[in-house]
Amino acid sequence: MITGGASGLGLGCATHFRRLGYDLTLADVDAAASERALLMLAALPGPGSLRVQAVDLSDPASIATAAESLKARAQPIDVLVNNAGIYPPALRRGNAEGHELSFAIAHLGHFRLTHALWPLLESAAAARVISISSLVQRQAHIQLDDLDWRHRYVPILAYRQTKLACLLFALELHRRLQAAGHRISSYAAHPGVCRTQIGRNRPRSAQDNAWQRLATAALATGLSHMGQSPEAGARPVIAVATTNEFPAGSLVGPRWLNESFGRPVRIALGRAARDPTSAAALWTRTEELTGLRWPL
Repeated sequence: MITGGASGLGLGCATHFRRLGYDLTLADVDAAASERALLMLAALPGPGSLRVQAVDLSDPASIATAAESLKARAQPIDVLVNNAGIYPPALRRGNAEGHELSFAIAHLGHFRLTHALWPLLESAAAARVISISSLVQRQAHIQLDDLDWRHRYVPILAYRQTKLACLLFALELHRRLQAAGHRISSYAAHPGVCRTQIGRNRPRSAQDNAWQRLATAALATGLSHMGQSPEAGARPVIAVATTNEFPAGSLVGPRWLNESFGRPVRIALGRAARDPTSAAALWTRTEELTGLRWPL
């Protein structure tokens, strides 16, 4: 199962999994893009089944509905790729709960979804949960006292924090699984510099000023044309999903040019990610924000 699987890196991952014969569920908020992705994947060789699951990761009710639909199928999940995300809008935007939108989707949403799908992960022989981070985790830090950027909102800083939060979730989940002797494994991966639609899909506002509109247009153009293909960017994900080359708890990304491209290798953690106290504190705070408790 791949969140944000209808386009970009998610679809790049799906293409690999399709060729490897996996049953695939693309979980995405964009119904039209999901149908286009299904048609493209169906044209590729592969014996696995193909499904779409509608989900809006910014909306707890949508996550709950999607999880119930998936659990009704009673099909174990061997690999869960927590990939979906956005580049934060120029002007701060919150979800219905008031949480900063990129954080609500990529961290809180995946925390909720993974928790809700836990029975399906446990029913697999040895499930793997893969959280998508970014090379920007090296420049990021966590503001535990203002995770939602209600003060001094800066989009790039919000994006860095969100991708660091995804990494910290993977690391803390690994520590908890390891302590429990659980057969589920947690990994983090990042695609390097990868051509995606994250810039084109950046939420816009009628209140954006001329400079903000220009910056969004530049992002849309740059991120659509710079870097490697989504299929190439997906290689670290496929490596941790389908091989035992890397130990659980690893962050895996491309080798060359400051982690921009190349074969998958184990990546050193940035300073903020090396602090297990921060990961544990974020986990506790996330449980408070979501009202969830884990069986770990």
